[in-house]
Amino acid sequence: MTWSYYADPRPDIQAVVQAKGRRILDVGCGEGELGQALKDAGARHVAGIERAADPSTRARTRLDVFVEGDLLEVALPFEPGEFDYLVFADVLEHLPDPDRALRRLLPFLRADGRVIVSAPTTRFYTVLLRLLFDRWAYTDAGIRDRTHLRVFTRRSLVRMLVAQGLAVERLERNYRLSEAPSEIGRVGAVAPRVARRTVAPWLFPDLMAFQYIVVARRCA
Repeated sequence: MTWSYYADPRPDIQAVVQAKGRRILDVGCGEGELGQALKDAGARHVAGIERAADPSTRARTRLDVFVEGDLLEVALPFEPGEFDYLVFADVLEHLPDPDRALRRLLPFLRADGRVIVSAPTTRFYTVLLRLLFDRWAYTDAGIRDRTHLRVFTRRSLVRMLVAQGLAVERLERNYRLSEAPSEIGRVGAVAPRVARRTVAPWLFPDLMAFQYIVVARRCA
C-alpha cells in the first residue's frame, strides 16, 4: 500500500517509537496521519509542526497542538523538556539548515528522550549509477526529489546528529530494488522483501538502502 507524501502514517517510524504514555512532537507532520497513529497506539500527547497550508487543515483536527509555519522561524509554544520524542520523518533533507533545526528543537526534548530521524540516502545504487553514466535528473518524489536542499549518506547523517550532542542508539535501513517500486509493478512490492532477508543486509547494506531511520539519544 502507498500513501501520498502528506498523508503517510509511516509504519516504519511507528515501529521504532514506544508511544504509550509518551509526549511526542512530529516535525513536518503533514496531515497528521503519523500523529494520529501514535495517539491510537497510546501516546498521551502529540504535537505537530507543518509549513504547508493544505495538509495543515486536517492536522489541526488530529493533533493536540498544531503549529503552522517554517520550523526555523515560527514561534513555538512548547516548554523545555516537554517531549519524550522529537520525530523528523523525511524532513531534514528539505531544510536549508538542518543543524539549526535540531539545535532549535532539542531544548524541548527530555534529558532521557529520543530523536527519530528518517532520511533518504544518495548512496543508493541506482542514484550512483545515474551519476556514473551522467543520467542524473530531478524527480517529483524520492531520493532525487527536486525539493531536497540537502543530501545524506549514513556517515554524514550520523555525523550531523553527533555534532548536536546525540548518540545513535539504533539505525535501520529501508531497502528497495528501485527508486520507485510502482514502476515495476507487483515485483516492486515483493522483491524488496526478498532482498531484505537475503542479499541486501549481507552484501550491500548501504548501496541497497534508499533510506535510513535513526534513533538517537543525548550523550551521557
